[in-house]
Amino acid sequence: MKVLSQVENREGFTLDLLESLRKDGVFGSSHGAPDELLLHSGGPQSDLSKRSLLMGPATRRYIVRQQPLESHSATGSPLSGEIDLQPNPAPIQIHVEDWNDGWVFREIVYGTDLADGLRQLSTHLPPTHGDGFQAGGLAGLLTYDMVQHTEPLRFQHPPNENSILMILYRANRWIVHDRTESTIEILSSIEGDDWISEIERILNQGVALRNPPARPRAREPSTETDAVHAQKVRRTQDAIREGVLYQLNYGRTWSAEIDSPWDVFNRLEQDNPAPLSAWLYSPDLDIAIASSSPELLLKQDGQTISTRPIKGTRPRGDDSEHDANLRGELVGSRKEIAEHLMLVDLERNDLGRICIPGSVQWKRWRIESYPHVQHMVSEIEATLCEGMDGFDALQSIFPGGSITGCPKSATIAAIDELEGAPRYAWTGSIGHIDPRTGQSQWNILIRTLEAHFDGSTWQATVQAGGGLVIGSDPWREVEEAKWKAQALCQAAWGHSPAGDTTHSPKGSSTMSIHPIPPITPSVQHLLENRDGGLVPPSPPNSPPPIVWHPGLSLESTDGHRVLFVDNLDSFSWNIIHAFATMNAQVVIVPGRLDVSDVTTLLQSLKPTHIVLGPGPGRPEQSNLTMAFADAALAGTTPPVLGICLGHQAIGLAAGWTLGPSEYGAVHGVPDGILHGNQHQLMTRYHSLALTPTNDRLTVTSTDATTNRVVMALAHPKLPVYGVQYHPESAGSVNGLQVFADFLAQ
Repeated sequence: MKVLSQVENREGFTLDLLESLRKDGVFGSSHGAPDELLLHSGGPQSDLSKRSLLMGPATRRYIVRQQPLESHSATGSPLSGEIDLQPNPAPIQIHVEDWNDGWVFREIVYGTDLADGLRQLSTHLPPTHGDGFQAGGLAGLLTYDMVQHTEPLRFQHPPNENSILMILYRANRWIVHDRTESTIEILSSIEGDDWISEIERILNQGVALRNPPARPRAREPSTETDAVHAQKVRRTQDAIREGVLYQLNYGRTWSAEIDSPWDVFNRLEQDNPAPLSAWLYSPDLDIAIASSSPELLLKQDGQTISTRPIKGTRPRGDDSEHDANLRGELVGSRKEIAEHLMLVDLERNDLGRICIPGSVQWKRWRIESYPHVQHMVSEIEATLCEGMDGFDALQSIFPGGSITGCPKSATIAAIDELEGAPRYAWTGSIGHIDPRTGQSQWNILIRTLEAHFDGSTWQATVQAGGGLVIGSDPWREVEEAKWKAQALCQAAWGHSPAGDTTHSPKGSSTMSIHPIPPITPSVQHLLENRDGGLVPPSPPNSPPPIVWHPGLSLESTDGHRVLFVDNLDSFSWNIIHAFATMNAQVVIVPGRLDVSDVTTLLQSLKPTHIVLGPGPGRPEQSNLTMAFADAALAGTTPPVLGICLGHQAIGLAAGWTLGPSEYGAVHGVPDGILHGNQHQLMTRYHSLALTPTNDRLTVTSTDATTNRVVMALAHPKLPVYGVQYHPESAGSVNGLQVFADFLAQ
């Protein structure tokens, strides 16, 4: 390891350095492969943009290609609620290659899923020396389509056979540019590596400025029409009204030939700098990725992990006053706040699967302004459970919820149907992970161009879109996608897709960070709730949640044991954490389990309470939920609480009717609930609503706006309850009291 003296701390220094190393022949030399990987921190320095990492020549890499699916393709329409929930029958196959004047196949490493496959590579890594960031870990690209190994789904439109899904390198060499200290650190895990002295020599000679890239040759990329885009928004909203999903992130594609992907990356660094930018180039695979991403998927530092999702967008204004007005418009929008709150709840859930109950906290919420757009950004932080690592975290959170939607599994399947093509690199991730030191960081590949060389020209694709919710205006969504594609399309083709929109972004040379203005009571509450934390820390020695498996049998407990029926919701683990912090043992059972006799399940698990969880679609799609609802009304179960879909199941079991709410779908919105003479603020997520048709159940709460939508119910004699809202949401006031009262039954 070498630490050099001060270097000139100029914008784009690592790009200048990479170009100098190329000209000097360091890449593609005897040191290793010509493949390039740069994790570039661009724009003004902030908490996300402190250093850039340039990988030295690699000598080993790991490739995953799309395997033939044979007869395993999905069927049905996910937008109609027909989701093929079957795990990938084939294990992940990681091809290990070593550099020997070319990449040479070595072996295949198999894994049951992404985490298991990557964990097998840990034995390939060299020993560590000391603490902190070190050479010798893994770094590279995970395409979005690696979701086949993180979600139990089948694609209708899978990538072409042998398409590249993953490129990771054993990064034995790094050049680290510390922007805050203006220093360069050279790291190598190779004993006696003379590559270090070569880098020293080049740095001592001085790193020349790159020649500014010429303007791109003007081209008109192909894309769908605005009318087709708007119609897809309406199709998504139809699915939301039917309860299939709550929010879906749709991506529109622009594609055409380009002259040079490296020139595109240079233009992006100049005109659209971002803290989590990335460049990847693999000559033999004919692929290049140029990204100016502002979004963090995952950061790990020991047992602490965090994610920083982006949701909610406005363009930049003509001047600072216009910028401020647009930020106020963003925060004042019920639709944008709901969209962002849904994402906060979803990411809490994804971290909750692998983190200590009570440790998941909403830490930051702010607006970040970039040259063409400004976004709402949050940070969610948590502590890994004992025995969990960065691979588990990546498995749980990939791909990011901000670019899929809620519920995650349902929207990933619906995206496949709606977009009709693989996403490849877009909305995947580039980053690094080191199981030896417990450090990792991955971006989300938005604001990204993917290029493939076909033997004569570079063919490039840009994709951009946004989160579609029930409150979306189709034409406004069309405009937003164009705002987000603007910088990439200008850098690639000199094309301005947002040039003909009503709110065309003017652009700015600076990035800035702004606090969320508490301009509405709802926003003010969210700010206070975030600062205060969502659930208390888990009690010492509290029982960990148990995931059900066939043959599971438990002894009776002196405390509380909650049987939680999981219905594929993106907020299930938030509920599980809430009960765990109340010292209840939670046993998680899949709702689509084909169990005809709930008595056997009750005898083997011996729960003291049952929670019928929320989820997409209708209750009839969850066999176990309906079976428990029927048994609860027959008085043969311990106390039962239904949440959203579970609430609806209890109503159906009583003979009430269920259909689209006459007042429209409501998702992610903190709303007034009337409970007797009390007014409560709870977050609603539902498209369907119950209509009482008999007196078998009692309506105990309604919505405060119309006083007509059933928001809570109870059996007049039995301990059976249902709520049509989410008490555990970040937007619910004192919602956990609902769970505490239930456990007291």
